[in-house]
Amino acid sequence: MKKNLFFDVGRTLLYPTSGNWFITPNFYNILGEVDLDMIESAINKNLYLLDERNIITEDEEYDMFYNFYYKILKDIKYENLSDKIVSLVAYDCVYNDKKLTFYKDVKKELTELSKTCNLYIISNAWPSTNRILKNYGIFDLFKKIYISSEQGFIKEDKTLFEIALKDVEINDENYFIDDRVELLDISIQYGFIPIIIDRDKNKETSYVEIENLKDLRNVLKYYK
Repeated sequence: MKKNLFFDVGRTLLYPTSGNWFITPNFYNILGEVDLDMIESAINKNLYLLDERNIITEDEEYDMFYNFYYKILKDIKYENLSDKIVSLVAYDCVYNDKKLTFYKDVKKELTELSKTCNLYIISNAWPSTNRILKNYGIFDLFKKIYISSEQGFIKEDKTLFEIALKDVEINDENYFIDDRVELLDISIQYGFIPIIIDRDKNKETSYVEIENLKDLRNVLKYYK
């Protein structure tokens, strides 16, 4: 019986370098001095503009983020608002791999896990995720990657789990590793064995809990 490990990406394999998914590496270099509280408030207000279901290419992702940042800067009444400024921020968001930082254990532990298990990704994300995984050298460790924007469904829609299960054998053991309890709750409905990863050590849950991927290898030993 095969073990299939389905990983989330954000806060599981990597995290936003700045601490905020939408404050890019060159954000302040491009914009100059801006009020962080106002920026974060405008980001939260405009999250509805980010389509996690229907973005297929990085060009489409760029267009989406252009509109997103334009609206944010307009909302905070940014004095130097221009097409060039918005373009620079949107480009930095989509094409700058440094916006994300992989946890130090990821490459080593995934390489070891891939020797005995089938690895997959199932994540609410956009096409640039594929490029970032490739550039980091771990893309080929995964048998298949299910990105919500490419599949047309987010994890909360549940259909994304159904799509993923079509590619595995009926008798396989399927594990879902995520940092969000509510998504683990959904995964159980489809027969996944839920494991919560708590990188920040701040979650309360009854699920099997790990803090890193080395812990995962130890946990899997109990499911022989």
